[in-house]
Amino acid sequence: MRRCWGLAVGVAIALVLAGAGCSTDGPGDGPPAAKDPPPTRPVDFEGPDPAVLAADGSYWLFTTSADDLLVPVRRATGAGTWGPPTEALARRPAWAGQDTVWAPGVMEVEGRFVLWLTSPTDADDDLSQCIGPAVSDAPGGPYEPLGDEPLMCGTDGPTIDPFPWRAADGRLYVAWTQYHYKSGEPTEIRASALDDSGTRLVGEPARLLTDPSGWEKLILENPALIARDDGTVRLLYSGGFYFTADYATGTATCEGPLGPCERDTPGRPWHRRGKGMNGPGGMSVFTGHDGQVWTVFHAWGDRVGYDRGGRRSPHVVRLADLPPLP
Repeated sequence: MRRCWGLAVGVAIALVLAGAGCSTDGPGDGPPAAKDPPPTRPVDFEGPDPAVLAADGSYWLFTTSADDLLVPVRRATGAGTWGPPTEALARRPAWAGQDTVWAPGVMEVEGRFVLWLTSPTDADDDLSQCIGPAVSDAPGGPYEPLGDEPLMCGTDGPTIDPFPWRAADGRLYVAWTQYHYKSGEPTEIRASALDDSGTRLVGEPARLLTDPSGWEKLILENPALIARDDGTVRLLYSGGFYFTADYATGTATCEGPLGPCERDTPGRPWHRRGKGMNGPGGMSVFTGHDGQVWTVFHAWGDRVGYDRGGRRSPHVVRLADLPPLP
């Protein structure tokens, strides 16, 4: 997740379109067909740290706070586009000190939807990020925050970028980033098992990856997990500074959802800038209604940086259409 503070994190926009389906709708106004892929057309709106939920025969795109929305969400349309943003969160969490949410991650659990979110606990400290869950009976919300306290909260640095995930055996997990600005310890990507509700941690968290260096520039964030046919798990993560063209995505191979993991890309990132696309990162993954594994990530266009009028727009791309995983 890339925020507007120092080394990481940002701002974003996200989204839901109310799917129609009445006889007065024009062509393409309603949701996509049940087996359709997600919208992949280039978009021109701000949307860092995106996540896509495939549910109820449609797609929902969530991002960091924007346009006075805590968690913007857009629903896919039958025309292969994303609709206008609406509010996904019912209210600010009781433990949150600011009207800002970063890098939401969403999954369906037993017919209910669980949204994991990051927000600062201190009104005067943007680095006081912690993580907690919210739940809804509908994919696009409203999501009701659970509890008066966050579930993951570090004592010496931001706790950010939750990625809830269902493994091949059906068990639930969540991965996230823990920074250690005060102690000076290396950044970690952690993971924990979840209970059957997908809202509570089970057991002690495991360390998946640490010691960022080289192209990562001390940054490890936005973890995402993919099950592989050989039984291993592939960890995707962002490294570098989000406000530069060199922000990128690396990979590691893990023996299981709780590790141990070994870097695949110690020398250079797996997915990096290309023509008209700079600083691609904040990658999340999901399985579409077409059965394909898809990625969604943000990237600058030709103008890099908010001070130059740039924006980080979401890109939805099939995993198979990206460079082969190492």
